Amino acid sequence: MRRRPFAPAEADTVVAFCAAHGQVHDLTLVRALLLDLSSDPVGVTVLEDGGGIALVASVVDRIRNGADAANLETLGVRTPPAASEFIRLVVEPAIVFARAGERSALQVPLPASLADAGGFDEALRAAGFAHAYDCFEMRRPPSAPPPAPPAPLPPGWSWVDVDAARVDAAHAALLEMFRHAPSTSAKPLADFRKAVVSGVARWRALLDGDRIAGLVRTSSDGTRGKVRVLGRVPAYRGQGLGPRLMTEALRLLDAAGAADVELDLEAANNRALDLYRNFGFEVVTRTPVFMLPLRG
Repeated sequence: MRRRPFAPAEADTVVAFCAAHGQVHDLTLVRALLLDLSSDPVGVTVLEDGGGIALVASVVDRIRNGADAANLETLGVRTPPAASEFIRLVVEPAIVFARAGERSALQVPLPASLADAGGFDEALRAAGFAHAYDCFEMRRPPSAPPPAPPAPLPPGWSWVDVDAARVDAAHAALLEMFRHAPSTSAKPLADFRKAVVSGVARWRALLDGDRIAGLVRTSSDGTRGKVRVLGRVPAYRGQGLGPRLMTEALRLLDAAGAADVELDLEAANNRALDLYRNFGFEVVTRTPVFMLPLRG
């Protein structure tokens, strides 16, 4: 295999490859990961073999997350390279690229298309990476029983749609919720405000008086739905808001006709999965994430 430079003019070809051999990302996001969320085309890796493009990856460094890390996202794999080739042709250039930027670490999610080939876990550890956490894709099948109705909200609590009057407070609440999440990032306020006010993104807020305690965002396409965001503000930890938030998310999706529901979750241990399992979700894929500090 050999690495060749990526040119933005060939984005359509590379996106088409990822559509045929891709991972979990939709194609709009793939294009953004190639052209917008990597600070330079040098951060994009295209590997070729005798059959053409074999692998595409991108160093995503125009985001902020709790780990202050750039992510090496594998976007499409036709033929997995050997683990040693992956380190030499993909990971080592990604380290050089990320180290020249602003982020303080590099994260490498290891998708099944590589992990199943064997040896990649050990190769990353030998290159100085350590296992940091896992990302899970979970699914709640249509056969799952309906959730039990939650207890009535306490006096002064209510559910509302996030509108222009609450959009800034919702963004601030999101930053609080996911401040320490190693892979989760929030849009800049201007972009978040535009998406909410335009109706592109619908958010539901759980209010304690006038204060946002939790937020839910869902999306649906026919009978399939996804819990995009579910979180509570840290000050409300231990108050049992998780089941209330999940019940509301499933209510919204049921009203939209989506009975087959997915969600993505990052977790350092299996206990973090218990809430979702209690609502009928099952683990579909597990992606280990490895991290290398770039500073100090």
